[in-house]
Amino acid sequence: MTILVTGARGRVGAAVVRELLAAGEKVRAASADPESLTALPDEVERVRLDLASPQGLHEVLQGVRKIFLYAQPAGAARLADAAAAAGVGHIVLLSSLAIDSHGADTSPIAQQHRLVEDVLRASGIGWTFVRAGGFATNALQWAPEIREGRPLRLAYPEAHSEPVHESDIAAVAVRALLDEAHRGATLRITGPQSLSARQQAELVAAAAGRDVVVRLITPEEYLKELTAFVPEAVAATLVAYQAERDGRPHRTYDDIPAVLGRPALPFGQWAKENAEAFR
Repeated sequence: MTILVTGARGRVGAAVVRELLAAGEKVRAASADPESLTALPDEVERVRLDLASPQGLHEVLQGVRKIFLYAQPAGAARLADAAAAAGVGHIVLLSSLAIDSHGADTSPIAQQHRLVEDVLRASGIGWTFVRAGGFATNALQWAPEIREGRPLRLAYPEAHSEPVHESDIAAVAVRALLDEAHRGATLRITGPQSLSARQQAELVAAAAGRDVVVRLITPEEYLKELTAFVPEAVAATLVAYQAERDGRPHRTYDDIPAVLGRPALPFGQWAKENAEAFR
């Protein structure tokens, strides 16, 4: 049996590949640029796949029985149809807890993930949705400032999130791929603690042996800075998300312990493992 892993260039996808190999599974890693998958072990089959394009889709799916899928609305229905025709029996989707959040009906992040979930529900293929909260890796956005001793420009330094280690996301996804008990389940994945942005920045700075200074900026300034990297609608959603969580710890979920039989990895551990990025 071959398991197809999309998004294999990302941290979660690469971790899924490694865990599947450790479990003795045959893995086919897909990327729009397979030549970039140099960090993957040699035994991994590398294939070209652009989910927004039908080119090569049927060839990529030959012999595939399970898929780890990143949520990309463009081409989701085409992929589901081709997967069903190829005999794929189970798709594990990396989805988002934005679907469960306040304002999900107007959030482009929630909407794009919900669209792919809906496509898979209607596909006739077995599915598992891994709805992850904020990734611990989001803290890497602060690496240049912390390395260079510059202040972090934050509009809502006390806004809380529940950062989840990419290894936990991957471990849950792999368990869902290999264990039929999670077919048809929606797994909600968070880290074990609700931490403010300031607390997270202090943890990574401490792990790296650096100081951190927060400079408060206005929401309007923050929105303008974000729109240099993401569409305006997404930037507005992120600002509204932080405003809603300003000074408000949120709940964490127990699906990681339930699936893996161990506690979720704390953000402080992620900070220590990635300290070099902040030095």
